[in-house]
Order: sequence, then structure tokens, then C-alpha cells
Amino acid sequence: MRTLIFFISVISQFWFSGTVLAQGWVEFVDEVDRFGVNFPGDPEIREFSYTSEFNAIFPGRVYSAEIGTNTYSVTVVHFADAERIHDAMDKTIAQSGPSNWLYDQRASVARAAREFRQRDGEVTYDAWSHIDRVEGLQLQLTNADGSRTFAGIYLNGNVDRLYVLEATVDARSPSPGLFQQSLYFLDDEGDRIRYRLSTNGCSVHPDIEPDNSAIAVLSIR
Repeated sequence: MRTLIFFISVISQFWFSGTVLAQGWVEFVDEVDRFGVNFPGDPEIREFSYTSEFNAIFPGRVYSAEIGTNTYSVTVVHFADAERIHDAMDKTIAQSGPSNWLYDQRASVARAAREFRQRDGEVTYDAWSHIDRVEGLQLQLTNADGSRTFAGIYLNGNVDRLYVLEATVDARSPSPGLFQQSLYFLDDEGDRIRYRLSTNGCSVHPDIEPDNSAIAVLSIR
């Protein structure tokens, strides 16, 4: 009987600790940047300037939170004003193509992934990914101090934004699935949206009938 009581006590302690830990996490929703994600508490928000693949400067925000030594962040880059920003840049003739403002956005996932690969860590996972049919990449790195970094990079052209999720956890912590797998996107009314996939691979709003003559434009606006 004493053994049984001890076993129940231990299980209760683990259950209680897990409950307290779970209660620290919140579903954070930002209708301005059109996303939702789980954070270990309300995140801090700061604005920053992002330098693109073509050296244009775009506005962005970083949403970040910590729990112990583990850190979690979502970086959002705004491309809505990309055409005007590119038109105002000083460029060489070779850099002055009429579609460069579009190419700059399309290059943003590859650029962000390259920056992760160039860090002082071993890349242990590097593959294509998507969330609700918004395409991107996922990477995992083992850092020099034994901590692990998990990254997800997604370009939602329908709302002109790049999203970069990053979680770094110590060697003893489990994978940050509660954060990493929780990202979702919002429509104009603040509701979660799962896009449709056209036959040429572009994501479109579920209320729009796929028209491949217009898909390329829709997917990057």
C-alpha cells in the first residue's frame, strides 16, 4: 500500500508541474501582422529595420518571449510597400529591373535560411515545409554550447509578409513543438485561414476559384 501511495504521489507531482507549465503558455494573436502562435507568456514587441537580399530596407517587428534560458521569437517583415521602396533606392542599371521588388520578396526565405546556416552550429535538419499551404523551410541546429535552435521560415505573399520562427532551447529541454507547430495565419477579419493550392503551386484564398492566369499575381500580392 505504501508503494502504491508513493507512486500516486509522484505521478500527481509530475501532473501538477506539467499543468503549471502549460498554464504559462498563451495563444498570442496579432491581427496587425496577421498571425497567431503559442508563447510562454505575453511577448515583448520591438520594431526593427530589415535589410533584404537586394539591399532594400523594410520595416519589421520581432515578438519574443523567454522561459528560463529558452528563447522564442517570431520575426515579421513587411513587404507591402516593396515597389515604392525599390523605386526610391539608388541602383545600378543591372539592379533596376522592373520586377526586382517582387524577386526581393521571393528571395527572402532563402536569405533567412542562409543566415541560419552560416551560424556557429551544426545544421541537423534542413527541409521544405508549409503551414496551411504557405510554403517555406524548417531548419534545426545544434549550437556550440549544446543548445538547439529550431527555425521555421514562411513567406505569405497574400499578406506581403515574411515570418521567421526561432526557438533556442538548452540541451536538456524537449523540442519546442508547442511553439514551433502552433503558427497560423489570419485573414482580413482576423479569422484563421487555410489557403488553397493551385495547380501551379501557388497559395490562394479559399474563396477564390483558382485561375492560373491570375494565380502568379495573387500569390505575391
